[in-house]
Amino acid sequence: MIKALNIATQGLLQSESRATDLAAEILKKTSEASSFSLDDDAGQSQNTAALTSPSTSPSGPGYSDLLQNMVDLKAEGHAFKANATVFKRLDEAYDEALGSFFDEDS
Repeated sequence: MIKALNIATQGLLQSESRATDLAAEILKKTSEASSFSLDDDAGQSQNTAALTSPSTSPSGPGYSDLLQNMVDLKAEGHAFKANATVFKRLDEAYDEALGSFFDEDS
C-alpha cells in the first residue's frame, strides 16, 4: 500500500508541475500572439473590430502549438484526477480492512 501511495504522490506532483508549465506556455503564446497594446488607441480599435468579426478565425504559425498545449493541459488534468482517485480508493480499502479487523476481534 505504501508503494501505491508513493507512485500516486509522484503522479500528482508530476501532473501539477506539467500543468503549471503548460499553462505558463499557453499564457506566453497568447500574449505574444496579441497584436495590440494599451498605449495604441487606433490599433486597439482595429484589433477590437477584428476580434468581433465573425469571419475571423484564429490561425497562424503558433496556433497548432497552442492547441496542442491546451490538449496536453486537459490530459494532465485527467492524470491528476486519476492519481487522486488512487488515494481515495486506498483510503476506502484501508477503512474496510481496518473495520473488518476490529469486527473479527470482538
